[in-house]
Amino acid sequence: MKRMTGMIIAFSALLIMTMMPASASDVTYKIRSSVYDSTDSSTSAGDFYWDANSFSGFWFPIKPGLSSEILYFHNSVNSSSAIQLGDKIAEGDLYYVSKPQTKKTKLGASDDGATFIVDDVDLKKYYLMGFFGSQYVVMPEDSSDLSAGCKPDKIAKILLETDDNVKKQMFSGKEWELAGGWSLVVQQVDVEGNKVWVQLNKGGEEIDTSIVSGDMNLTKQERTYLYKDADDNPVFYCYVDSIFRGKDADFVVFKYAFLRVDVTTIEDGDRYGAFDVEGFAVPAVMDGIDYAGSGSGTVLHTGDDALVMSNNADITLNPNKIIDLYGDLYLKTEDTSAPCLKMTLWNTCTITVPDAVPEDENEGEDEEVIVVNLAEEGNDAQLASSTKDESEVLSGTNDGNVAVVQSSVVAPGFELLVGLLGLFCASRFGR
Repeated sequence: MKRMTGMIIAFSALLIMTMMPASASDVTYKIRSSVYDSTDSSTSAGDFYWDANSFSGFWFPIKPGLSSEILYFHNSVNSSSAIQLGDKIAEGDLYYVSKPQTKKTKLGASDDGATFIVDDVDLKKYYLMGFFGSQYVVMPEDSSDLSAGCKPDKIAKILLETDDNVKKQMFSGKEWELAGGWSLVVQQVDVEGNKVWVQLNKGGEEIDTSIVSGDMNLTKQERTYLYKDADDNPVFYCYVDSIFRGKDADFVVFKYAFLRVDVTTIEDGDRYGAFDVEGFAVPAVMDGIDYAGSGSGTVLHTGDDALVMSNNADITLNPNKIIDLYGDLYLKTEDTSAPCLKMTLWNTCTITVPDAVPEDENEGEDEEVIVVNLAEEGNDAQLASSTKDESEVLSGTNDGNVAVVQSSVVAPGFELLVGLLGLFCASRFGR
């Protein structure tokens, strides 16, 4: 009897442990590229590169299949053969290149026009690119004419971009907390005049104010509120979808909100780990390279607008070596015998898993929840300090090309409960 009671207590304790909500924690995982193997018959002689097809740590939003980054090895030392163990990648021969790609904005995609001009700024499209795996919006040469090109020396992260099915309803005097300390206040709604008075704040301080029309007879451009910086690049915008007279108060409905952070400027000679900025045009050595993605935009041509960096010191590919590149991006060579070189590209990432919120904490709340689809934009995970410990890695390859990444943290599931219940029943009735 005592034995049975003890088993019941132990089973109950395990059951409670598995049902307890997990606390907030940082989950670290590693991303590995396909393997470069100099002895593989499919390995081409001469130059070699990894792109988003062969390294999932590079920026690659599946929809619409854009890509911009490439790590390119120029084999100038022994160009007639594959890169071998012990070879030296001379200074300036390892390139990191990122080429901006155009994509329709959420607001621009809602309109059939070829452009979407608001206050001399074309909001139809924007330039996006990866910067060591993270997504950035790139400032164009001419914000009123996106066809003028995009030298990627001014970049910024997107703080907020609401999906096309998201609507934000606001009454007079209400404040919409956007992101990064920014907020939008509706000062007054004028139903009779189909207008709304808005105020844009940052850190509680007024940044801009404007009166925007909601007249359905006007174009979408005329019903769009835009705040731009001194260089005429959009910082925040949203669209007045409709204005209504409510039972007790009038209200406005906004759509297609966009917000970015301040611009970061990249200059020639800037250093990023093992790389120095070499310029903003694709070098001749990469002319014609067709890298990951779809469409003509993912073919490199000499002189194309692109961020170009190269290694600032010689790199010798000795066995069993870790070569830091930038942040938590690094190369790793295997312990093999010459001339066989096995080499991979790695990145260590950390994501924060929030605390589970008990259901009763949300009871009685009637505030509208705005859902933003960030997954489509390829939003990056925060990089963590790399321990470069292979024991934390669970990875493999699908077809020898695309790396498959799995988290090193596994949450207990119902399988454990079923197993424990089976052991209990076996001990109770199997005698």
